[in-house]
Amino acid sequence: MLEVSNISFYYQSNVPILTNLTFSVPNGKIVGLLGKNGVGKTTTLKLILGLLPIEKGTITLQDCSLVKHPIQYKQKINYVSDSHELYNNLTGKEYLNFIADMYEVSAQERSKIYAPLIQAFQVEKYLNQPIKNFSHGTKQKIAIISSLVNDPQLWVLDEPMTGLDIESAQVLKKLIKARTDKGKSVLFSSHILEICEKLCDIIVFIQKGTITKTVTQNNFIDFSLEDIYMEVVNDEPLGKDFSIKQDN
Repeated sequence: MLEVSNISFYYQSNVPILTNLTFSVPNGKIVGLLGKNGVGKTTTLKLILGLLPIEKGTITLQDCSLVKHPIQYKQKINYVSDSHELYNNLTGKEYLNFIADMYEVSAQERSKIYAPLIQAFQVEKYLNQPIKNFSHGTKQKIAIISSLVNDPQLWVLDEPMTGLDIESAQVLKKLIKARTDKGKSVLFSSHILEICEKLCDIIVFIQKGTITKTVTQNNFIDFSLEDIYMEVVNDEPLGKDFSIKQDN
């Protein structure tokens, strides 16, 4: 389980980006971060990944503290960014092997992990080509494949459907579900309400750098995610007729 407790973060001393952020990602669950642009979703992910320093609060994964046990912590996690910071002069195959080497995954094990993913995303023909020649969608597929080489306990995805064709998006959705079937956890940020509603077990709403609401699948019995999102964004309660209440 990932535990994020009382995290606060400032890019400038007088401009808070996150304030006392607290939430968890249980084992075997898919948790989505939802909110407008600029509310702190990507900053939250970067803090969880150790890409930004923790100024206040704690982050732990399976009792490994990001601050006290950074190596053990990072061995349990992997990430797909919405901006592909890949080594463009490497071929697709060289990049996959580079990531596997970083996580000290043996040649036999990496082949067993990569082979079905390469087939599912239909990227075999690109593996001997330089990444700089790839389309955005192909780069995304390579990034997704490489991020699973260490069988992460926590898989972090930032806008993971960006650039994917319909078939590849379906593959990714199945992979996300398959992770939780193995008792792993998935945390992702997305602007697509439909994806969050269909995939997530828990949705955490971030507004102005703090969590304003947390909902589960049970909440969608009476209200759609779009209804709940509009309530949070507009800070207006929903009426029984599923509309936002208006003052007379």
